[in-house]
Amino acid sequence: MSRKSTLLLAIAAVATTLPLRAQGFEADVHFGLTRWLALRAGFNESQAEAIAMADQRVDGGLVQTTELNLEYACAGSFPEVAQQAQRERYPAATPVPGAPADRVVQPGGEAARHDLIKIFALAKGKEGLMLGKLGQALHPLQDSWAHQGTPSSPDPGTSINCDANLASAHPMARGGPHSHAADLTARWPADTLAMAKATYEELLNYGLVEGRPRTPAAWVSLVPLVDAFGKATTKTQKRAWFVGQGMADTRFLSGISLPDGPDPGPLTWNGRMLPPLPGNRSMQHDAPADARAFFDRFLSRWLSTERIDDVVADMGRGRRAKSSALDEVAQSPRELVARLKLWKLRDHGGAAELAHAPTPLNAGQLKAVNRLTRDPASSIPPMALADAVYSLQPSTPAPMPMLPYIVRPLPAAGKALRLIAIARLKHAPYDTVGWIAERQGDQWVLIDMVWSVDL
Repeated sequence: MSRKSTLLLAIAAVATTLPLRAQGFEADVHFGLTRWLALRAGFNESQAEAIAMADQRVDGGLVQTTELNLEYACAGSFPEVAQQAQRERYPAATPVPGAPADRVVQPGGEAARHDLIKIFALAKGKEGLMLGKLGQALHPLQDSWAHQGTPSSPDPGTSINCDANLASAHPMARGGPHSHAADLTARWPADTLAMAKATYEELLNYGLVEGRPRTPAAWVSLVPLVDAFGKATTKTQKRAWFVGQGMADTRFLSGISLPDGPDPGPLTWNGRMLPPLPGNRSMQHDAPADARAFFDRFLSRWLSTERIDDVVADMGRGRRAKSSALDEVAQSPRELVARLKLWKLRDHGGAAELAHAPTPLNAGQLKAVNRLTRDPASSIPPMALADAVYSLQPSTPAPMPMLPYIVRPLPAAGKALRLIAIARLKHAPYDTVGWIAERQGDQWVLIDMVWSVDL
């Protein structure tokens, strides 16, 4: 069987079960390190690729459902989606809905190995076809080290509240809901090494593909290499490590939450294999047409070369004739402009700490935003909406086309109707962002931007 055929068969084995999901460790681990470990465990190139791709696709795979905290636990309440998200990245003995204190994640624990136990039993005699399932089952095991402890709840800001009994966000001891820290290997080198060892042991224990023996490397010989991988703090350093290990194509580092560094290499990767959006407008049937038109227009302008200050002055709080009764829970025009600028920065990893800082930004932070965004080249280039976001489908039983963003109603602000448009930006794929609009008279007004580290 050819390399391509083996890869396609293994990916097909999980294609009907892998949605676009939030992430734990990022693609440097789930794809890059997993592929490298599989090669060292004696799998051939196509087999290692199939395992790694399926592992990564738990985070960035097919659009059959979405696991976005802002949707399933904040703007809406979807326990079944929350349970799937928990199984994939926050494995615990007690399922959601439930108090976070009852859902402690044990690194390498029984819940984290649950899927692997099932796959090992099912794979006997068809090991080649089950490589994708193996990769998928490795994902919660790996994330159990990143997300160990008591999960927290997203804190997007005062404009929107989340259900702590449904949500799963970074434990406070691992950086909390405002930080990518839990998923960055350099923050936890010992845990990264333990995770890699557990992954390697499972790869070694997997049955022989077509009865062909594998010749693995001794784990002790890999320890210093994994240690060096874990301590890399930029995309440049990660790239150098992979190139040094014979993996010249490092485009999978695109979007990981580390600063670029001086030489990150090409960062355009198609490994998420998501279908393209059919156009630049939302076709969400259950969202008000005028609200969809508002968000379509706003996002088109935000992604253009137009000054964000002008966009906010025209479509945001700056154009209101009088103040809303709940202004204290929405962002000031200056804050909104700053947030919109931050989330257009191409190197999100280099600005993540500031982008995820709790509202409101102080004077020093606002000055830092201006410095970071002064050069137009630091932001993503002008592009169409369909090129800037990943395709999504809302959690709903009704058929729905692929969408650039998901519109959900929020609790009424006095008598004002508020809606949130939820999206996943391609240049910041490990986060979910939302833009909140309020109905004022016969028009919609942008009042807030919120975000969630959806890992």
